[in-house]
Amino acid sequence: MIATFAAALEAHPLAWSLFGVYLAITFWLAYLGHKRTKSFEDFAVGGRSMGPGLAGMTLGACLASTATFVINPGFVYAYGLPALLAFTLPLFAGVFVGLAVLGHGFREHGKQATTLPVWIGQRYGNQGLRAWFASLCLLHVFYVVLIVVGAALVMSNTMGLPYSTSVGLVVCVVFSYVFFGGTYAHAYTNTAQGAVMLVVAALIFVYALGDIGAPGAAIDALAAQDPQLTGAVHTESPFYRNLFEVLVCPFVVGFALVAQPHLLLKTLYLKRTRDLLAFGVTGFGCFVVFSLVLFAGLAARLEFGGELAQDVAMSRWLASAFPAGLGAVVSVAILAAAMSTLDGLLVAVSAIVGGDLIAHPTLMKRAGVPAERHNAGALWAGRATIAVLGVIAWVVALDPPGLIGIFGTIGTYGLLVASLPAVLFGVALRRPPSARGVVFGSVAGLAVHLGLYYGGWTINTGLTATLALFVALPVTLIVGWRPAPREAAPTVDPTPSQRLVAVG
Repeated sequence: MIATFAAALEAHPLAWSLFGVYLAITFWLAYLGHKRTKSFEDFAVGGRSMGPGLAGMTLGACLASTATFVINPGFVYAYGLPALLAFTLPLFAGVFVGLAVLGHGFREHGKQATTLPVWIGQRYGNQGLRAWFASLCLLHVFYVVLIVVGAALVMSNTMGLPYSTSVGLVVCVVFSYVFFGGTYAHAYTNTAQGAVMLVVAALIFVYALGDIGAPGAAIDALAAQDPQLTGAVHTESPFYRNLFEVLVCPFVVGFALVAQPHLLLKTLYLKRTRDLLAFGVTGFGCFVVFSLVLFAGLAARLEFGGELAQDVAMSRWLASAFPAGLGAVVSVAILAAAMSTLDGLLVAVSAIVGGDLIAHPTLMKRAGVPAERHNAGALWAGRATIAVLGVIAWVVALDPPGLIGIFGTIGTYGLLVASLPAVLFGVALRRPPSARGVVFGSVAGLAVHLGLYYGGWTINTGLTATLALFVALPVTLIVGWRPAPREAAPTVDPTPSQRLVAVG
């Protein structure tokens, strides 16, 4: 092991020097976060004391993960302009509308919540729903594996480590600093990571445009490889066969993405409600800038043709596109992008599993744990969950499934399908559906999403999730419909003549 690291350091000294500086800063920020993490509320939502810039940068960095920087450019590499369109305009619109529609109402109805399941349990007055949605959040382990794999691919291609060693290093670094620092560590490190990512996203975009060259010539070169790379749809693709899949599905998924536990909960990080607008604009603006890296997928296609597997196309282009020094900076920034989303997921999932399942107040009470120790129990249960998730992610990522970009969305989109009806109706309706309707809607949506995918109908998880939401939303309303309570007729005092008649 030591010889492996020594050989990698000798081959890539600048990259490792920068990575070492990055690690030092990250763990220092994690230490600061650890000092401020005194309670489960601190661990889960950062004590609700953050400004809009810090929380907004954290949101943007979590929206743009390894998928944006490494995996999604591979779809652009494989399918050209239809994929680029799907990952930009309709997705941006969906995220923007989702933040506008859900953000304010979620915060107003859940100022005392610490996790999304707690919010749902409070809004619907049902602690069973809290446990149900806490269980569903375990579906995020699919996406955790995606991020670990993407980060390990970048590290392996640009820093000279074997893939298996890269997996272990990524898991050890991120899981350890989140274990100690919780949300404060996540927010502090995301701010530093996000700032670096903004600069590097712009650099990647500039270098990608340089490789792409004149638009007309680039279009002709892509068309020479495959004419469908240059249209609005790609009829031979499993993902972009028609405008519904290119425009409608990304919009629906973008809207639903906002309801993820580790994204919407960031509205509760804020100290003041009036900071929501600045928070949303900051986060959305960062996400748009980060998405400029998608153009690297076109550059990779023009450089390598269609010979590479799409999951490795971006990391291979990164290794060849930049001068040695600049390439090292970019590589470390890509790792920062991966870690920024991974730590956000870990904070959310560990807080949910620890506080809403393992240390659920009902379970703690039945176990005879005093009420004053519930908070401490939830904090340590959350930290134990991080350790378990680290082992699971490490084992699965060592031998990842094919097309990791799809594998990662199976669970995440399933969670979106199950949770969006509860969040949307809880925010939008003064009298939301019953808990029974919420459960029926989430089960119906999950059944459609997973049934279409594992039944072999399509591997397009964006399409299965969209169709599943079209089922889950009306089922939630129909099954959960509750008639408005009848108002009692007003009592009117009888007139003197009426009293005389009554007496007579």
